[in-house]
Amino acid sequence: MSSFTITDACVKHERLPIDHPVKTAFGTMKERHAVLLLLKDENGQTGVGESWVNFPLWAPWERTALFEKGFIPYLKGRQVENVPEFVAGMYKDFVGPARQSETVGPLVQALCAVELALWDLQAQREGVPLAQSLFEKPADAVKVYASGINSPIPWDLIDRHLERGVALFKLKLGFGDREDRKNLEDLRRHLGEKAALAVDINRGWDMGQLRTWLPVLADFEVKWIEEPLKIDEEPHLHELAGLSEIPIAGGENLLMPPGADMKKLLGQPFDVLQPDLTKNAPLHVALKLLEMSTATSKRIVPHFLGSGPGQAASLQFAAGCPEALVEIDINRNALRTDLLQEPFEIVDGKISIPDRPGIGWSLKSSF
Repeated sequence: MSSFTITDACVKHERLPIDHPVKTAFGTMKERHAVLLLLKDENGQTGVGESWVNFPLWAPWERTALFEKGFIPYLKGRQVENVPEFVAGMYKDFVGPARQSETVGPLVQALCAVELALWDLQAQREGVPLAQSLFEKPADAVKVYASGINSPIPWDLIDRHLERGVALFKLKLGFGDREDRKNLEDLRRHLGEKAALAVDINRGWDMGQLRTWLPVLADFEVKWIEEPLKIDEEPHLHELAGLSEIPIAGGENLLMPPGADMKKLLGQPFDVLQPDLTKNAPLHVALKLLEMSTATSKRIVPHFLGSGPGQAASLQFAAGCPEALVEIDINRNALRTDLLQEPFEIVDGKISIPDRPGIGWSLKSSF
């Protein structure tokens, strides 16, 4: 890694209403937000990082305040010799007050943006796409699976993704047995033999419900059950893993700060681990998780539901994962599509990794 100096830093908060609210078992998104950190080096290059701010409702303003009052004054003028070491040092400098206020989670979510912006700069300085900076032989294209599907089901968007070759769709459940069963039946019938189906409970069920639903989900050939148990029921995850023939997925809510215990994380009863580079897993931590997972049967499939820069970075990371598979929100979101100069084009179910340096997709000059 070559050293560089952060000569300037700023935060951008974009906000848009949406026509089709995104519902989960724990809340509804009625508008979209993007909070991005922009870091500039001495050569005038700019790196961009995104921080996850979907929930709670006040998260975008909380994150913006953290950047403006804490991180940006800290970052300006700093020299970066090694990105992982820099982010780990930053975590140590800020974690004390965060522990005092029980806000370590938001701190890590903000650090995720710092790390992504730094890696974007590092790859630009090397003149290579981020995936080539991170991995010896990354994939040229990454498969995507479609998520964010809730009632009423957006059939037109599903058909658009089917036409583009997407072969896995993830349905949100947790809205009551009758509605869940109907949505599951309708979507399975609509997909037919063209695509597979996974489900995301968003921590919405208890063990009793899961025992009832497991044979139903098996009959529908569900490929994985994501975050099935309510938070206070999650101690039963090991029991569930022993009962379920369907793989259990999770990880976006496993906090992975710098220095996290990898053995403990890999010991979680998830068959599919889903680190989110904008939410819970700074990139160097996700890389360590990926490296250590090779000695286990764990699948690493990055989680993401946000705006354009975070999607781009997640694609670059997924290019180095064995399955080269990443999540993409099926819903229309101008903050994912209109902030960037280049579109995310899905061809045969994949998005090609551009040969442009950095995260590969560039912010529009008007942003």
